[in-house]
Amino acid sequence: MIFRRAGLLAAIFVLASSAAFSADCLMGRYEPDQSGFTAEKLQLPVALNWEFTANKFDNNPAAPIVADGVCYFASGSNVYAIDLETGCKIWQYPADRPLSGAIKSTPAFWEDNLYFASVDGNMYCIDATTGVFKWAYQTRGPIRCSPVIDEGIIYIAADDNSVYSIDAETGEATWSKPFTARDDYAQGLAIGSGMLVAACMDGNMYGINESSGKLRWQFRMSGAPVRTSPMITNNQVVLALGSAVYGISVRGGQLKWFIKLPAEVAATPAANGMDIYIPCRDKKLYAYTLTTRQPTLKWTEAVDLGTLPTSSPTIADDTVYVTTNKGVVAAYSATDGSLKWRYIASPSQINSAGANYTDASCSPIVANNSLLVLTDDGTLHCFSPQAPDNTPPTDYNLAPTNAIAISGVPPIKMSAIVYDAGSGVDFSSVTLTLDGTNPLTYKTDLATSTISYETDAGTDGKSGVTLSNGVHTIKLTAKDYCGNELNREWFFFADNSLPPPKRVVKETGKTTKEKKTEKKTGDRRTRQPEAPPMPGAGSVGDSGSESSPPPPPSMPGFPSQASDDGMQSPPDTQ
Repeated sequence: MIFRRAGLLAAIFVLASSAAFSADCLMGRYEPDQSGFTAEKLQLPVALNWEFTANKFDNNPAAPIVADGVCYFASGSNVYAIDLETGCKIWQYPADRPLSGAIKSTPAFWEDNLYFASVDGNMYCIDATTGVFKWAYQTRGPIRCSPVIDEGIIYIAADDNSVYSIDAETGEATWSKPFTARDDYAQGLAIGSGMLVAACMDGNMYGINESSGKLRWQFRMSGAPVRTSPMITNNQVVLALGSAVYGISVRGGQLKWFIKLPAEVAATPAANGMDIYIPCRDKKLYAYTLTTRQPTLKWTEAVDLGTLPTSSPTIADDTVYVTTNKGVVAAYSATDGSLKWRYIASPSQINSAGANYTDASCSPIVANNSLLVLTDDGTLHCFSPQAPDNTPPTDYNLAPTNAIAISGVPPIKMSAIVYDAGSGVDFSSVTLTLDGTNPLTYKTDLATSTISYETDAGTDGKSGVTLSNGVHTIKLTAKDYCGNELNREWFFFADNSLPPPKRVVKETGKTTKEKKTEKKTGDRRTRQPEAPPMPGAGSVGDSGSESSPPPPPSMPGFPSQASDDGMQSPPDTQ
């Protein structure tokens, strides 16, 4: 009985310690192993609590961290400390002018100090309470790698082909010399079982003794880790590269297993010890179980994210959080991949007035009962289960325009942008009807927050459906994740004496006008130039349907459309 009670108390102590630690996120990907897992459970749905806008910085890979009720994040060449409860700025470093180099890595916190690295080649230590400079360690190259802290030692890789070990208190090197390879390193290091693992652009992954800095093993990869970096789970190094995922022994560097994916990996996977979650460039999230000798698929089918994933996922208890381009952040069940919550961040009216969208290039963070998402326009978004949301979604750009007279000849497009700035639109609740009929089968374009439907234009040998002359009513309903409902009705007149719309057909995968005016010049055919598109006009979104134009810039809180990726893609790694 005594031993049982002692064991129970020990278990309670471990769980309590884990819960207390999970309340904070002290470095990129939470732990030195870089697994991206926290035991903290966030009650969904969440709603927007506050926003803080800093400097705009495109393709910002630096995620926020949280320590003692303060959120620290980097954007551009500055670091900010924000009160997590109020969203108010505590300090900014430097206070007077930006650093000479941008900050492209996630900061780290240890013993009331904040550490961050810059492409100016310095690792900085500042007082986390006051933002006052304490010391800097100078490397021989730009730093894009996030600092990892383990037992008071900072590990960092610089673009001088070297990995450094620095005492977090004194700023002095702890290895006799840096570990140097033949090329730069990936943007993340992983630590576990006394080993530091670094993936290098020379095509090798190195297992380095954490205490001495000496090489223990070397693993030859199939390419350079451009988009990903190593992480450790279950005493195995996991590295995704191209369309492959490798499982390697931490201590010896031997290959344990291998996964071939249907598409190229978009960012570093995340793992919770039993399962691994992998975002890919086919806009899907894959899940594999690691408890068997060879990983097996966990879900019946991969999750369709709708847009391109732009960062490594975060696993918080039983939920996987993912950010994608166009400012989309979503939460999925780690068990079956079902959607639990989704939100589309609107572009900042301070830094990006008139912009149609903003990307979210860094990982979302769950800490202190909050979800934190930093978008590339420099805005830190804080979501909370306690944040009030009593406002229904808003609709923009109704089509056809209310009370307009148009031909009833197909195709007639009916669409609307539906947006909610509080808890986000629950697109599964949306209904669209015409003249009180059964709900129409509409398309959803997450990149633009647009729902759309077209009347049947017919196919070869089959005519389309022409609407009768007279008034036709469209009804739209939509709820946000807090249950607030939008109800919108509008109408248009069908007048079949009016010219029908220009029909768009698809030929060999290309969308073309049904009639083209061409003139012959010698042996060359040239198309008559078409009128240039109106500013802000819609484009073909991820769903393949033509998007409605976005609302004017004076309307805050709207998503919009752009290219598929939203940023230039790095070269292939395979």
